Amino acid sequence: MEKIRQRFYYDKATFLKIFVCFLILGIFWVIPPIEPITKIGMRVIGSFISAVLLLSIVDTVWPVFFTFLTLVMSGVMDLNQILAGSLGNWIFTFVVTSFIMTIALNEVGFTSRLTTYYMSRKFVNNSPWTFTFAFYTIAMLIGMFMDQAAVAAFFIPFTIAILRKLGYDKNDKYSHVLLMGVVFAINIGGAATPISHSLALLGLGIYEQATGQAVNLLTYMIYGIPVAIVLMIIMCLVIRFIIKPDVSKLQNLEIDKILEKTEPMDLKEKVTAIIFFTTVFFWVFPGFLMLFLSKGHPLIQIFSKFPLTFWSLLAVVLLSVIRINNEPIMNLKVTIENKFSWGIIFFISIGVLLGSAVSNPKVGLSEFVILKLKPILDTASPLTVVLLFAFITILLTNFASNVTTITVMTGVAVTVAMANSNLSIEGLVLTTTMCGSLAYVLPSSFATIAMLHSDEYSNSKMVIKYGSLMVLISTVVTTFIGYQIVSLFA
Repeated sequence: MEKIRQRFYYDKATFLKIFVCFLILGIFWVIPPIEPITKIGMRVIGSFISAVLLLSIVDTVWPVFFTFLTLVMSGVMDLNQILAGSLGNWIFTFVVTSFIMTIALNEVGFTSRLTTYYMSRKFVNNSPWTFTFAFYTIAMLIGMFMDQAAVAAFFIPFTIAILRKLGYDKNDKYSHVLLMGVVFAINIGGAATPISHSLALLGLGIYEQATGQAVNLLTYMIYGIPVAIVLMIIMCLVIRFIIKPDVSKLQNLEIDKILEKTEPMDLKEKVTAIIFFTTVFFWVFPGFLMLFLSKGHPLIQIFSKFPLTFWSLLAVVLLSVIRINNEPIMNLKVTIENKFSWGIIFFISIGVLLGSAVSNPKVGLSEFVILKLKPILDTASPLTVVLLFAFITILLTNFASNVTTITVMTGVAVTVAMANSNLSIEGLVLTTTMCGSLAYVLPSSFATIAMLHSDEYSNSKMVIKYGSLMVLISTVVTTFIGYQIVSLFA
């Protein structure tokens, strides 16, 4: 056999993409900083932009490790801090364990059972759009009461299972739309209530510390739920009339022909389902308790010691230890070696890291935003102030850490509102708090969006395009609906 001659070679398109990304990185490395953004800040921003571009248009794995290097060289963090903030972050472990649980549910046939059950419901089979929008609604409702990362970890493979049953592959526009809409719906649902995550409680806590008055969690939901409903309706209209995916495979769908006959659950499937739903219960239960009990209550204190990751780790251990017919429910070694997409996991880890890097005090981005806002706030009308706060908060949270964004923007909002008698303090605080939870665009914004970008059934360009549109829509809806509602009740 003739030996193929080896040589260094890049096709022109790939070379050009990498060159442009490196050029952008280099420009930010040498240009003078724009105060109060620091020199380190400029390098971090350059690393951020180049990382997003490399991950979007070149590859989804090696740019992760390249970005580790550029962030080290920027001086924003040392290597240990970078590894701790990415591979050592709780989200990394949580996503790994959630994926393992999802694989277990798939292997025992439970995901297929749920898929069959959903698709056989009469109310979703009236039309392709009823089928689609009902699916989004279910995702949103679950997102209201359960951590979004956990919901996404289940719903993404669940959605793909449905797409495969319908005959759609990863290149179909409808596949991209259904998956994108599901993740957006989950995030909207999570932002609607303070039950599923701590971000809302963070914003309300800042308000309470500054004013000495507590915002009732019901007040948050009076703001959040109507906003979420309107956002969902508009998102569905955008998908139906602007994106317009091909739904022809759903038009004359004979459900009975594609649904698998479901046999009664065997012992393995029952035990796996029990472990999963028990885990979900412990994910959700502390949030419900916080609606009725104070932070200092013994039950709250107990559950605070056992975060989401604890319960997902316990679930994985149980799936590996419990044996049926002398075989573990899940062979963890085989699963991790043969059935695990580590590329997706690494992709998600860099999204988390980039968010915290951009928000780092050494960067100066928060100070830059505040400095630029002040001259406008001094002369703007109350509604313009709310609109501006909503836009800046949503924009920042789609680039940086949700926690940092809410901390900075809610803190500034309280100060501004207290100095302006024409502004509702509660209304402005709730606006920044909810907006800080509405992530749609980049993998750095939220773990769910990182999962979306990393999935082969997703289209990153579509996510960025229509995620940006949702940023604008959310700005308008939170300002003209959410703020107005709270202003009337306050």
